[in-house]
Amino acid sequence: MPVITLEVCNMTKEQKAETARVFTEELSRITGLPKEAIVVLFHELPFEDVASGGVLLSDRK
Repeated sequence: MPVITLEVCNMTKEQKAETARVFTEELSRITGLPKEAIVVLFHELPFEDVASGGVLLSDRK
């Protein structure tokens, strides 16, 4: 059973649903595995726990 793990900040339920659908469809197409065998996990991170270019995302808002 393949597991796709995504670490994200601030995604809506609708965005997560579409992301899970697209990733699942593509991995199923590539591997030939049934969609039901693919698991997508979302790990949500608060903006203050992520930095890019040395600056916390919470400070960029």
